[in-house]
Amino acid sequence: MKRIVFAYSLIALLSPISLWAGGFKIALQGINQSGMGHTGVGFATDAATLYFNPAGLSFVGNQINGGVNLLFPSTSFYETHTNTITHAESQVFTPFSLYGNYALTDKINVGLGAYTPFGSGIMYPTDWSGRYILHRIDLQTIFLQPTVAYRLNKSVSIGAGFIYSFGHVNLEKDLPITSGANQDIAKASLNGKANGIGFNAGVYVKANERFNIGVTYHSKVVMKVKQGEATFSNIPSGLSSSFPASNSFKTELPLPSEIDAGISYQINKRLTAAIDFNYTFWKSFDSLGFDYEINTAAITDDKSPRLYQNAVAVRFGLQMKATEKATLRAGMFYDQTPVQEGYVAPELPDNNKLGFTLGASYAFTPKLKLDLALLYENVPSRTQTNLETNLQGTFQTKVIAPALGLTYSFQPKKNESQN
Repeated sequence: MKRIVFAYSLIALLSPISLWAGGFKIALQGINQSGMGHTGVGFATDAATLYFNPAGLSFVGNQINGGVNLLFPSTSFYETHTNTITHAESQVFTPFSLYGNYALTDKINVGLGAYTPFGSGIMYPTDWSGRYILHRIDLQTIFLQPTVAYRLNKSVSIGAGFIYSFGHVNLEKDLPITSGANQDIAKASLNGKANGIGFNAGVYVKANERFNIGVTYHSKVVMKVKQGEATFSNIPSGLSSSFPASNSFKTELPLPSEIDAGISYQINKRLTAAIDFNYTFWKSFDSLGFDYEINTAAITDDKSPRLYQNAVAVRFGLQMKATEKATLRAGMFYDQTPVQEGYVAPELPDNNKLGFTLGASYAFTPKLKLDLALLYENVPSRTQTNLETNLQGTFQTKVIAPALGLTYSFQPKKNESQN
């Protein structure tokens, strides 16, 4: 039992938190795109297209674009056996993005992006029923992506970017062990640093002045933890050999590949619509194994099934040029969860979801623009009995995420996309 509890804790350590994309993705890689339901594969509106479709950089002017999201998640858990409701502690998280694009020649554009596609956290009260599974998890993952786009002709461009990813995670939990005269509860603090590499490639086509098409492929990125740290406290002396004061482990977490297709259509001079289709190959995350430096009676090398399923997402957005300086946006999305029945867990209380977004931009000058976005997502309640931990109950999550960004254009191109 002790071995199972500890192994599951390490799984939680390396399982990022889902805030509004299926599985453990966080789809907040561009402020303007977020305001349009996170569309952008076939709509090159600013330098953030470096993530959505690197080929689209050929149709974006020289600029720097950045933003910060404020995530306010709210998660509750209703436990079946005790009829009690636990609310996760209120927290605020700040995923960010920063992109730059520059035209070397009429045909070649180069760009650099830094963004946080996986990350966030959750913290439950110390006395909740799942305290031996999870108390708190904090995760940050940053992707760095140098990118090149090549314009084949007036209508077609191709592009690709190399991805280097790195991150850090911390987890805290209780162990079902007490020590001392005060019966202090044993605790585990788990830390790991990971990194990996991958790529992003795409094709962008301006079929005519109104109609654009894009296709993008994001490769799988395997995040490798080479020496994670597991630290234990309040362990009785009689169990010290089973729970060393410190231990280390190695593991790998596959961040899945995905393919996206998108179109945009300029309905009239002021209004543009966009729609994206996403297919994520979540089946690559079928299990998670651990190789510990020190094996004991309670801690042995283990592999735990995840059995994720491939999933789809559909996103729709509108952009309207309200005035010469003001642009308005709105969007919605449907995201399918890859988490099967029996595998919903405190660190990933996921379900199929529907979300809505709003956005706006205001140009202070021809070069400087303020970008705003607001996201609301409701993750429907999901009642589960976890097959590993036997935690039985109903999770429900809601998310509100305002965002703010700035775009500075050095030399906007005459053919820059409907912006």
